[in-house]
Amino acid sequence: MKILDWVSVRKLESRWGLFPSGILNVAVMLTVFMILWRVFMDPRGMMRMYTPMYGYAYVQWFLVAVLIAWLVMRLWPLQNSSLVSGLHPALKGAIWFCLCALFMLFMVNVVLKMMIGGMSIPYFSEDTLLSLKQNAFNAREYSHQAITMVGGMTALIIPIWVLHLKNWPAREIQRGSGYLTSLMLIFFLATVGFLLLYHPHLGILFYPWQVYAASMPWWEGLANTLSSNFCLGLMMSWTAALWIIQVTYEGYPFKLIDNHPLRPLAGILGTLLFGLILFSGFHFLQEMAWGAPVRGAKLVAAVDWRYLHSGETSLFMLLISLIWGFYFKNWPRQYSVEVNFLIRTVIVGVGTFLFYIFYYKFNAGILGQQPGYSNPLQFPLAATSLIVALLLAHSWFFDMWPGEKVTNLQEFVAEPEVTSPAGEPATR
Repeated sequence: MKILDWVSVRKLESRWGLFPSGILNVAVMLTVFMILWRVFMDPRGMMRMYTPMYGYAYVQWFLVAVLIAWLVMRLWPLQNSSLVSGLHPALKGAIWFCLCALFMLFMVNVVLKMMIGGMSIPYFSEDTLLSLKQNAFNAREYSHQAITMVGGMTALIIPIWVLHLKNWPAREIQRGSGYLTSLMLIFFLATVGFLLLYHPHLGILFYPWQVYAASMPWWEGLANTLSSNFCLGLMMSWTAALWIIQVTYEGYPFKLIDNHPLRPLAGILGTLLFGLILFSGFHFLQEMAWGAPVRGAKLVAAVDWRYLHSGETSLFMLLISLIWGFYFKNWPRQYSVEVNFLIRTVIVGVGTFLFYIFYYKFNAGILGQQPGYSNPLQFPLAATSLIVALLLAHSWFFDMWPGEKVTNLQEFVAEPEVTSPAGEPATR
């Protein structure tokens, strides 16, 4: 039997109405988040991986794995098998969840730590840094910071490549060859981005500064800091902008552009502009609340932390946008485009504000993190990224079960193919 492309034509419908089903799905997803956080990340839990960078590295690469499986590879090579349409959503989702976890472990432990860290760039390997007489805490944090930054850059390139460049050349090259080519191009661009935006920071992280292996951070004159938190905050804001425009605003205004070469260029530059607006806007709000940052200061007055916090707040907004877009189907949809967008903007803005207040008031008790805004161990990107990864996995792999159901399952089984006596497809 021939199975059609699940990613392209799957349709979901709420089981018990939009808001009851959406609320149930949010509760299910957050319950899974709390279980995973308690087991793997929570400093009071079992594995205590939140140090914070050690655990965040794995979270970031799990998010990358989810994005690759659905957006880049489109569930290939299993996209046309009963594994994506013939199983109960809970079982199917669990299989894909585990496959993404295996990819995460392979990339972090084998590719980045063992191969690159052990054979090429020492700061990717905790063991290599320990052998070079780094203390244990710095060896773990510095190595996993580097691993996280490569993952973060990859998570930025993927939506640019898929949403605005249409996953080229996968759309022109058949099946696996095209998907793998797109993936290799994404990894190449992520590597270049990492070398430009983060490698200079890691070069000055050690004493003495590694001036023969890394240039001085080129952004110092622009950002008044040597820290790559400037680049990280901007990258997080751009990532948020890409998804907010695609989800909350349904790709407008860039989907209105008919000219093919102009459309992806406008989309990339337009989302970058929106990311800069988020980045600078949240930075301005911090100055309104805490005054101007001071180079050399600590905590909320620190220049580098302010940049980081702009990115953190942008991801809060991204999280609310995804929750509303995925679980509540971007309500409302019944009015004009302008009115729909206005109401959604208010919902996402108010939701971001409330989540911000809730997070910093209760995260110490719920997540086991340090209280306050700018404690070095207070790193909300780890928790936010894990929630985003689980939300996407719930939607894409678990078909948002139990709150939703697939309504066009019969379309995935087409007419039987004509086969030869040997069982091979016959030429028609």
